Amino acid sequence: MTRPRLDMVQEGQLWEMALKHFGSDGLLKVVIEMWSHAATPPKPVVEYLSTKQVSQEVLVILKIAQERVGAFVADRTPVPDTVTLYSRHASDLADGLITRLPKVQLSRAWRGLCLEIVLGI
Repeated sequence: MTRPRLDMVQEGQLWEMALKHFGSDGLLKVVIEMWSHAATPPKPVVEYLSTKQVSQEVLVILKIAQERVGAFVADRTPVPDTVTLYSRHASDLADGLITRLPKVQLSRAWRGLCLEIVLGI
C-alpha cells in the first residue's frame, strides 16, 4: 500500500516553508541535489505547480533546477507561471523537503509523514 500524497495546498505550504528555511539559493541547491538523482518514472503521469500553489519565487527556483538537471517532461510545451513535472518527481521532491526541514517546524502530521518516509513505510 502506498501512502497518500500531499494535496496541492499542503505541497504549496511545504514549498513556501522550505523557501523560508533554506532561502532562495539554499532551496535551489537542495532541489538540484534531489532532482539530479531522479530518473524518468515508468508511469509518466504529470503534475503542474503554478502560482496558484506556490509563490513566483518558488516557481522560478523549480524552473531553474529543472533546466539544470534536464528533468523536462517529454512532449510538453512550457506554460508561463507553471512548472510541468512528473508526479513521481513532485512526490520525491516533497518527500525530500519534508525530511530536510527541521522537525520542530513541521506539524505533528508532517512529522509522522517524515517518519514514514525515513522508515520507508
